[in-house]
Amino acid sequence: MIGWARGGRFGTLARASVRALPLLGAGVLLVVCAQLPQAAVPARLLVAAGYLAALGMLWINRDRPWLPLVLIGTALNAAVIVANGGRMPVARDAIERAGRTVGPALLAGADPRHVLAAPGSPLGVLGDRWAFHAGGFGVVLSAGDVLLAVGIAGFVQGAMHDRTSAASNS
Repeated sequence: MIGWARGGRFGTLARASVRALPLLGAGVLLVVCAQLPQAAVPARLLVAAGYLAALGMLWINRDRPWLPLVLIGTALNAAVIVANGGRMPVARDAIERAGRTVGPALLAGADPRHVLAAPGSPLGVLGDRWAFHAGGFGVVLSAGDVLLAVGIAGFVQGAMHDRTSAASNS
């Protein structure tokens, strides 16, 4: 929305130069595979490899506007997730402040993406601790999630502007 409000076009986003995009795709695929119950490789290793691939792609593109924020947010999330066996620790009180209930899978330790945060959770301060609730929508975020969201939004709205044609029209 910000990109459009600033006169950008969605079509120019497709022309944004991002190097090593297959690394990001491989990273996402590895993290998704970690959620499969029949994965032959331990989830922690798949998640770590997936985040490493994504971090590699972001490092290669760190010269692009806003992507350093995405890199930092991804690194923070990767650190806490890997430290907690491939799952993001989520604070029970944050879930409740977001207007949600703690699900049975999370309570039983069977949630493939999250683990209930405990006082001794490794790097727990980087876990999902911030609750946002508006109307019927509630979400719990980590510091890394916030940096990721700001960085991705900034990158997308910036990439919606075709700077090369604007410069050639001057």
